[in-house]
Amino acid sequence: MTMLFVVIIGCLSLFNLMLTLALARKINTHGSAHGSPTSFGNIRTGVSVPDNRIPDGAPVPEFRASTGAEGDVTRADLVGAPAVVGFFSGTCGPCLEQAPDFVKAVTGYPGGRERVLAVVKGSGPVVAELRTLLEPVARVSVETSGAGPESTAEAFGIVRWPSYVSVDADGRLTNHLVPGELVIPTAAR
Repeated sequence: MTMLFVVIIGCLSLFNLMLTLALARKINTHGSAHGSPTSFGNIRTGVSVPDNRIPDGAPVPEFRASTGAEGDVTRADLVGAPAVVGFFSGTCGPCLEQAPDFVKAVTGYPGGRERVLAVVKGSGPVVAELRTLLEPVARVSVETSGAGPESTAEAFGIVRWPSYVSVDADGRLTNHLVPGELVIPTAAR
């Protein structure tokens, strides 16, 4: 009798797994077949990744990012020479994945880490890991998730994580780079 229950439970579990996989395939195929991605999108290719709210060519907004012992970074610190700002979150898998690429891209950036700002949202061990990774090449500001309208990410209109923004010498946003395609323009080097 016990063996019968084990067989029945095993068959039901296998049936449940097959239904789940079929549903996942249907959802993924349905989005692609209609020319639109699924609601999850594709971070690597930029499909379904929302645009940040401040367009290219706009002036760098007023902001204040605390970097702890190094003091605050403001709009004035980004004007006068090219700069890069990277936005990361402790709850974002691609942020942790792409942080080493960001580090490689900005290593040797003209003006060094004074011209690179990394804003990390959240708290906990992942945020500590991101901070440790980014500090050699950037001034790092850690902001709590509930920082609200005074957060640097909010000032820059960031809605996708990670995001990378180049700033030209005149203090204008020169591009919003798509996650997964971080390339610092060679003209800035």
